[in-house]
Order: sequence, then structure tokens, then C-alpha cells
Amino acid sequence: MSAQLPVAADLPPLTAEEFAARLAALGPFERPPRLAVAVSGGPDSMALALLAREWVSARGGTIRALVVDHGLRSESVCESARVLGRLAQLGVPARLLIWSGRKPEARLQERARRMRLVMLEQACAEAGILHLLLAHHADDQAETVAMRSARNSGIEGLAGMGAVRETARVRILRPLLDVPKARLIATVRAYGVAWEEDPSNRDPRFERARLRAASLPAEPFLATARAAARLRSAQEEASLRLAVRAIRADPERGSVWIATEALLEVAPELAAALLRRALATVGGTDYPPERSAIDRLLAQVRQPHFRRTTLCRCLIAHRGSQLVITPEPARRRICGGGFRSLTSAPFWPLLLEQPGGLCMMQEVRRGGVPPPGVLAVQAVGTASEGRGS
Repeated sequence: MSAQLPVAADLPPLTAEEFAARLAALGPFERPPRLAVAVSGGPDSMALALLAREWVSARGGTIRALVVDHGLRSESVCESARVLGRLAQLGVPARLLIWSGRKPEARLQERARRMRLVMLEQACAEAGILHLLLAHHADDQAETVAMRSARNSGIEGLAGMGAVRETARVRILRPLLDVPKARLIATVRAYGVAWEEDPSNRDPRFERARLRAASLPAEPFLATARAAARLRSAQEEASLRLAVRAIRADPERGSVWIATEALLEVAPELAAALLRRALATVGGTDYPPERSAIDRLLAQVRQPHFRRTTLCRCLIAHRGSQLVITPEPARRRICGGGFRSLTSAPFWPLLLEQPGGLCMMQEVRRGGVPPPGVLAVQAVGTASEGRGS
């Protein structure tokens, strides 16, 4: 059902200048920029679409809205049609993505979110768009941290959602993570635009809906996320320095060689961070293995008679003084070798800031060779072919 513009909690709309500052922190972007925005039709994503439309217009760029119909409720067809109609009135080109076929019975929301992201990434790849904007906001971040805290997550989990995440296909950007939902409602109201309300957001069967009903204060969880994010950032920087010193990459074979002595002489947190990144890189997965699995792997590596094991679609073996991580044979046959970035932080900016950077980025994603300056810091290898395609 369409919302009738309820009053937000006396918070001001997000201004174009504030939004531009948030995007600037997530850049760089092509000139002119090309953005995709995931739009569910709620106030959060409608506000994001409106702000992104103004941002690209001021820079001579283009925008495309992607609307996903999960097909989980009979009303979703009409809701999607209304969203597409509103976007058309706003001058925002849009594409409808439909999740067809049989739906899972267990962990429905989690699997629906994953399928949504797969569909969004596929649509971006087909359109040649590198930057995908998602409308997660401060209230969403607080809920995420609350759920992970209840599961005793480590630093990675308590840091919450990242503002930037690179996959093999797109840069996923969340420019609204520090913005309360009330300000996004105020933003949509300022434009005079209605939105859709998803009843599943209030369904007590789902964990997030139960958290919203409990009306927990958001700030303590956001403070936890900020502190954990600072620790995670420091850990990632230290991990990169360790990678430069201890890792030798073989992009053609899709393998990574790590000096075992260097890995075992550093703090366990740092060793675990490097191993998680290396395994996700070689294995071609968007998410690294759980910390508990990494701890077990480190315990095995410390054993004098350790020879080999498997984890995260990788083979891990001792060869002399090196720990060698290679794709499992089945993955190597499918993908033909190659691997994703060891650390994404310096990777995309280095490419995009160079002349023809976007073309270079697309070439790397097809399996081409990255510039020597990037390889010099052992930051990237060739992107995995075949993931999600």
C-alpha cells in the first residue's frame, strides 16, 4: 500500500550538498559518472534515487534505477508497477527485475536478500555500470550490529555494513549509513513523493521486525559499529603491509604464496585477517570464511607435520617455507585460474584515476592484466571469470 507522507520526527531533509560530500568519500567516479540505484519503493530508496538523480544531473552523468520484485506476495506486482510509475514521473530510467521460480521455505529473508544482490549485480554488469548504490541507513546499521552482537560476532561483524564493498562485478556503495531514517522520510516529503510500505518489515517472524518492535536505542549500536570499524580499518592497513612483505602472487595460476614464518610471527588477529582475505581472493567468494574456520586453519599450520587442507574452495599446502593457496581443481577448470583483489582499498581508485580507468577496470574484470603500479603493492590479481555468470 502507498504511504501518505507521515511526518518525520522533526529532522531536516538531507541536502544535495550533504549527499555530495558522502559520495565524494566513496569515490572516485568516472567522468561523467554512471550510477545504478536499487529502489524497493520505500522512503529510504526513494530518497536515495532522488538525491542520486540530482547528483548525476549536476555532473552530466546518468542514473538507472533497478526495482526487484521477489514475487513473495501477491501485492508485489502492483507495488512494483507503482514504483516504476513514480520513477518515470521523476525522470529516472528504471528496469524491473523479477525473481521467478520456486522460493525457498527456510531462511526466506536471507535468501531473498542474496538473490536480490545477485540480480542487481547482473543487471549492472549487463548495463556496464560499475557503481551500485544501496539505501541502507543508520537504523539498518544499528539493527545489523544488534543482531551480530547477539551472536558474539568479532570485529568484522560488529563493524556492521561497510560503506564500500567491491565484488567481481560492481562497487556496492552505501552513502546513507550515518543518516537516520527519519531524515530520509523528511527528504521524500520535501520532494512531495509518496512511497510503498512493505508489511514484512513488521512481520514478527523476522528478526529485524522484532528488533524494530522493541524500539531499542540506535546510538549505542552505532557507537559500537564506529569503534569496531576503526579497529577493522587499522587491521586492514596492517594486513596490507604484511601482504606486501609476505605474499607473492601468481595471477596466471590464480595462486598466492605466503611466507609461513611471517604469517606466524604476527598477532593472531593480523594473521587471520590476511588469511581470510587471501582465501576469499583465490576462492573467488564475496565473503571470507568464518573466523572460527581460520583459527582452526592457523592451528593446523602451526603443527610441524601439516601438509595440506581445503577451505573456501581453496587448497592450502606447505611447500618448504611457504604456505601456498590455490583454487580447488574443479574451480580451476571452471574459471581457468585468475583471482580477485587481495585488498580492494587501493585497487579501484588506482584504476579509475588513470586515463581510461573505467575501460581498464572492465578489462581487469574480464581477466586482463592490471597495471604494474597496482601489482607492485600486491593489491590485485585478475578478476575471477565465471562467478555469477
